[in-house]
Amino acid sequence: MTRERGAARLGALALGALVVLCGCTETRIVKWNPMLGGLPGSESGTPIVRDFGDDYRDPAEVKKDELQETLPDGTVKLYAKTGRHLMIHIHNTLEENDKKLFVSQVLSQLTKRECIERGVDPGECFDYLKEHEQDIQDLFDRMPSGERTPGIFPKPLGNNVTRVELGPRGDQGLLWGGFDMVMEHGNYRLRWFVPAYK
Repeated sequence: MTRERGAARLGALALGALVVLCGCTETRIVKWNPMLGGLPGSESGTPIVRDFGDDYRDPAEVKKDELQETLPDGTVKLYAKTGRHLMIHIHNTLEENDKKLFVSQVLSQLTKRECIERGVDPGECFDYLKEHEQDIQDLFDRMPSGERTPGIFPKPLGNNVTRVELGPRGDQGLLWGGFDMVMEHGNYRLRWFVPAYK
């Protein structure tokens, strides 16, 4: 009888070992793509793989030479998929003194409509900003990557309007602390600049 108990115990142990061994599977990391792995200077014990396929293209990414297009009729079409792109267009139109392009493709329809309701020519917005070109440059210097600058969090205001703002600590000594942009026809346009905290 002890022999039968020993055989039963041995059988139970063998069955238990078999169950445990079947439950153990090899774990292999095929692809490691941590959330902050793409930041400059980030390190990992496992190689970071950021492969989204050969055909992948970030929808917000527009190459610098693709920010504007000259159409066959000679008109220029501006593309602004991010706040940074809009900042580039604001800077370039002011620097090149291109009021017509600024009013037609940088300034939002919402702002132009508001100007007309107040009896103001939308071109006066350009003239005002031209007088404050250095103030705009000072603001843009503090947010070089637009809404992707560390410490800046875009705030949706409704009606496709987004605020890109430095905040009370970042805008000290500035006339403006940020700007509002509105998505119109697939591109961001300037709503207007936001006063700095005083």
